[in-house]
Amino acid sequence: MNRKLLTALLALTFMSAALAGCTSNDDDEDTTSEVVKIGFLNPATGPLAQDAAGFEYGALQAVIDLNAAQTDTVFEAVVADSGCDGTAGAAAAQSLVDANVVAVAGAACSGASMAANAVLSAAGIPMISYASTNPSLSDSTAYPNFFRVVPSDAIQGPAAAAMMVGSGATNPAILHMTNDYGSGFADAIEAAWSGDVCAKIGYAETATSIASEVTQIADAGCDSIFMVSYVTDAAMILNEVASQNISALLFSGDGPAGEGLLVELSDDTVASGLKVTAPRAGSSFGEFEARYDAAGIPSIKQYVLTSYDAVSIIGKAYNTDSTDMDASIRTVGTGYEGASGLHTFLANGDVGGSGYDICTYTAMEAGDGSYECTSYWTAIDGITVTKTIVKLGFMNPLTGPLAQDAAGFQYGAQQAIVDLNAAHGAMGYEYRLVEVDSGCDGTAAAAAAQTLVDSGVIAVGGAACSGATMAANAVLSAAGIPMISYASTNPSLSDASAYPDFFRIVPSDAIQGPAAVAMMEDMGATNPAIIHMTNDYGSGFADAIEDAWSGDLCQKIGYAETATSVASEITQIADAGCDSIFMVSYVTDAAMILNEIAAQDVGAMLFSGDGPAGEGLLTELSDDSVANGLYVTTPRAGSSFGDFEARYDASNITSIKSYVLTSYDSIMMLGAAHQLNSTDMSASIATTGTAYEGASGLHTFLANGDVGGAGYDICGYAASDAADGTFTCSKYWTVADGVQSNAAA
Repeated sequence: MNRKLLTALLALTFMSAALAGCTSNDDDEDTTSEVVKIGFLNPATGPLAQDAAGFEYGALQAVIDLNAAQTDTVFEAVVADSGCDGTAGAAAAQSLVDANVVAVAGAACSGASMAANAVLSAAGIPMISYASTNPSLSDSTAYPNFFRVVPSDAIQGPAAAAMMVGSGATNPAILHMTNDYGSGFADAIEAAWSGDVCAKIGYAETATSIASEVTQIADAGCDSIFMVSYVTDAAMILNEVASQNISALLFSGDGPAGEGLLVELSDDTVASGLKVTAPRAGSSFGEFEARYDAAGIPSIKQYVLTSYDAVSIIGKAYNTDSTDMDASIRTVGTGYEGASGLHTFLANGDVGGSGYDICTYTAMEAGDGSYECTSYWTAIDGITVTKTIVKLGFMNPLTGPLAQDAAGFQYGAQQAIVDLNAAHGAMGYEYRLVEVDSGCDGTAAAAAAQTLVDSGVIAVGGAACSGATMAANAVLSAAGIPMISYASTNPSLSDASAYPDFFRIVPSDAIQGPAAVAMMEDMGATNPAIIHMTNDYGSGFADAIEDAWSGDLCQKIGYAETATSVASEITQIADAGCDSIFMVSYVTDAAMILNEIAAQDVGAMLFSGDGPAGEGLLTELSDDSVANGLYVTTPRAGSSFGDFEARYDASNITSIKSYVLTSYDSIMMLGAAHQLNSTDMSASIATTGTAYEGASGLHTFLANGDVGGAGYDICGYAASDAADGTFTCSKYWTVADGVQSNAAA
């Protein structure tokens, strides 16, 4: 459905809802409740009609919330079309007087508000405008009982001038409507500009052509054009500037600001590069803004929020003191926390505001326009660049058999976020980590991956367990979101066709299998048994060990990772006379196996892979001595870059160190890839991962997303009693050189 049709349907929907609210007399209505009518002046026709559906949505949602908050009063919205015209505004105001409203929210356009105020104030009815910014409205003598929750254009003028200066304009033209809004704002910009403007040209807001005015600006050699306009005429001006092929910087104020302008245009590219000022919320209270965002209404967002607040203030003022609405509005409007920010009415009904957002339109082709606010202006600080939020997902096994190590993995990812923001925060980026629990389970991981998709992450670090990674990849790759696993080693993940957009900075267990065999042979094992989990990690690694072992294994026995006893399996291994046992396990089940071996007093050499490797295993054990003599393989960094490893060592986190380092690197690589090319993250990750110097070593992604690795550390546990266990890496293995002594040990 195109944007124009969507807006039209929304407008009809909201108008119907408003009419229903005005006339409803349902049989089940509580007849003891007082019915109170709040007027709402909406530009359903005229140059702001494109945005009327959004304004009305805000007003009607406020009525819903007011009624939900109390039962003594039933508020109803009476909606009248004020257009953007004084005559229409006055007539609409009279209809609201006749409807016995207690106060009015609106109008949007300044001329309509001025005319409506004459009618409403004569009837003693106060009004709160949600969008009228003409400086003349600050005169409380001329416009009594008038309030507004947007600042005067006397303030927006300096903001507009600062925006132009900051963008490099030196000789601007001002092209403005000659109505109250246009003339007032144009004068404020001219007053704020240092020196003379290149040209200042007015046009009627009902004009159907602007060709001669644009030609005049071109002939004057102006380097920029500031449009003081609404949506419809802004589109007309932009089309004319493009038609005359004028090369000038383009600016505007709040009148056309928002995605509604893109709806009005048939070719979004004519707005590309246009910068606008729009009142800034500063901070938002409550959850209405989230509701509006979810509604998908292409309107001037800030004025949808102020529409909501204007109606809300009226309703709360009525509940506070209905006998003097003017005084009650002032009371409620002191430090009022609204969806559009924090408001305090001055003596003349104005608010100071929180400055102005500076927003930019971009478009590469006719229908792909976007609107983004990347900086803001305040009277005190001038222009401040706002940070672009970049969300990076992180899949952590907070529950399940690797939960013991989750704190370390989390530490690595969080420290990466700290470092990314330190490096790129001044460039306008704020990286945020969205962490989910992937467990070590495919079902949990798929659900967690969908959560990340829904939260808007651009890429994901994780998962840890291979089965979780496989399930998550199906969800993430379908959404075009790449992932870098920091710990998944199943050989099947090397299949790039089955697992697209997948990378890992740990080598496949197809490589760890030979390392494990070399470790066992170096320690003198000749007849090993393999006891392994039957999940993706356990089965894949066990097969890789068996393939690398010369001859037959003594035993190869699988168990479910959820098993609570392996007594029968250990008995089977003991009965077979195996001289060694290789555990393919995680931390929790490795502890269970070691305890069972000790309980049965099985005399065998003990080995494992990376699953339980690290001091976390000692934390899991109640008696460290059962791990005495256990040797494990774990991916080797080779060399470490930066200071993160030292930070980890100082943190005293008992986790699988290698995977804390890779957790850190996975998020750092995602940030580096985003900086390189955020439009194609998968390709950018592949480029970034070419000789990438990380805390966990030097990484280069192969075509299938794998890394070759730097070999495997061979580490041993030693303990003479229950609580004195140590974990030391004294050797390592590489494909080229086999088992070597670690000189640094």
